Amino acid sequence: MCFAWVALGLLILAINVTPITNNDIFLHLKTGELILETGQVPVVDDYSALARGRPFVAHEWLAGVLFAIVEKAGGSRGFDLLILFKCAVALAIGATLYRAARAEGALPAVALPCLAFVMILAAARMQERPHIFSFLLLAVYMLVLARRRSGGPRRKEIFYLLPILQVLWANLHGSFLLGPTIVGLAAAGEVIDAWIVKRAEAASSADHLREAGRLAALAAGLVPCCLLNPYGLKLLAFPFELTGSAFMEQIFEWQPPFSSSFRLTYMARYYVVWCVLGIAAFIASLTRESRPRTFLVLTFAAFLALSLRMNRNVTDFAFATLPGTSAALTLCLTRGARAAARPDAKNAAAGTPLHLIAWALLGLAGWFAFFGYGYGPSFGRRELGLGLGPNVPVGAADELARRGVVGTSFNTYGAGAYLVYRFYPRVRVGMDSRNDVYGERLYAEYQEATQKPDALKAMLRRLQASFIFLEWPQPGMAKTARAIRATDEGWRPVYFDDAAVVYLEEDGPYAEQAKEGYALLDPLLFLPGTWSREKAHQALSEADRAIAQSGRSCIARVMRVEALLALGRTDAALAEEARLVAEDPPLAHISILLGLAHLARGDRTTAAARLRRALELNPFSDVAREALKKATATP
Repeated sequence: MCFAWVALGLLILAINVTPITNNDIFLHLKTGELILETGQVPVVDDYSALARGRPFVAHEWLAGVLFAIVEKAGGSRGFDLLILFKCAVALAIGATLYRAARAEGALPAVALPCLAFVMILAAARMQERPHIFSFLLLAVYMLVLARRRSGGPRRKEIFYLLPILQVLWANLHGSFLLGPTIVGLAAAGEVIDAWIVKRAEAASSADHLREAGRLAALAAGLVPCCLLNPYGLKLLAFPFELTGSAFMEQIFEWQPPFSSSFRLTYMARYYVVWCVLGIAAFIASLTRESRPRTFLVLTFAAFLALSLRMNRNVTDFAFATLPGTSAALTLCLTRGARAAARPDAKNAAAGTPLHLIAWALLGLAGWFAFFGYGYGPSFGRRELGLGLGPNVPVGAADELARRGVVGTSFNTYGAGAYLVYRFYPRVRVGMDSRNDVYGERLYAEYQEATQKPDALKAMLRRLQASFIFLEWPQPGMAKTARAIRATDEGWRPVYFDDAAVVYLEEDGPYAEQAKEGYALLDPLLFLPGTWSREKAHQALSEADRAIAQSGRSCIARVMRVEALLALGRTDAALAEEARLVAEDPPLAHISILLGLAHLARGDRTTAAARLRRALELNPFSDVAREALKKATATP
């Protein structure tokens, strides 16, 4: 058993020791840091130049404080320690769910592989964000509700432990109402169980009803526990306001699992398998003499309904249903289901040697450690490692710091959190990911500014922006670049890499630095096959400068390849390209641009190869698809 647990632990680490890629963590870190410094939880926004002064419900403030403490404790390796902290939470979730499954009657040889599957399913959502605390508390609630059936002193722990946990939950994550909901489902399950056994066992029926009354009272009592937070009653309304907003439906994780790109991920496939397995197990177990507790069936149905509403709830569904599904599978595979929960129960009853399961888990751990955690057939992989992921615009932010740029920014949605983390209060952002602070109207105005020159001009004046900061590989950013060029102020790129581009105004407070920027190169406006020989000379000089400035970014090297091709220096261009292709960067736009460069010069074979690679990395790219049609069309 010890070997099996070691193997499972290694698997959990292999899928969770990965660089930080989510942007929300940076806002939580800054908020937690400010709370620790001031002793006050914010109630109005001060991060944003656009939304400054608006109400700010930092409903996950306690999570931010915990994250900030961990990061500070790590010093220069603070992000690494945050990743390890997340892994510790993941291990705690696994251990808690396993104990809950065992308390419900699941055998080790059933609970362990089910738990491994669920942890793999959940890994896509196991990120350094407050939701991980919700996952852990959900697991603890399931354990406490399972243990209450064992009698003795543990039966009473539910009535003093859960109120304390509920107060913590209300200050850690916005899903805190799941706590009373789970206990309410347990109460409803007892009522149904009382009705089922009423004719055969009148005394047992009365016990179920008494337990239902106690649980219902507890569920009701957990609701006022949620009021122990800095915002009082306002926090109770917050989840409904957020989930009821049409604005939130635009966010990927708030969309239903089968009506968005989520359905193309591996997580969606795991989700379908878990749904089918759970439904089949519960149906089959109903034919047994013993059957799963009604509470477990209700939990499966309720959390399945939540997951069908938005894909961010898929992980909650998997964790909440692990104990019940494991117990139902045990009933299907064994005769003495309840006996299986005894500490001395023999694993042989499950029919699968535990050591074989352990070796299988160890093999999976090695697979994920070596190949990374895949999001989907064409969605890239999250590699084993520490620190920050390549999507975090560290280089561009470092350039701002080096140049001493302060003031306000017009920036992309995802970059706002990192800019707040790095530069607040010297810099205030135009937009960040706190949708509840900005609301639909401000977000719509911001979106319009990213697409229309007049709206952009008005937004830049409104913000009195001192710089523009764009995560240029994101879809739609070419329109933003054209809108920037159409303004009268003359914004010029002064830095770009594979994550972001920074513009300064030629007539603004940093005019001298702007004039030292790139007169020709702009990753958002770069189109292979359009440079004249004269421009190619200038582009080559600027590309060499950009390569040195950005630490050999792929986009700067692609521009260098194009400049060399335009100058007729084909051998040097192909050698540079070969080095870049050999590195195989997981960046679809790099392969697209290389493909377009060859297509512009009639090399349709090489162009097709590059464009196919682009579609492997991003199957949704219309540009790559249309260019590939041209490259493969019959002359």
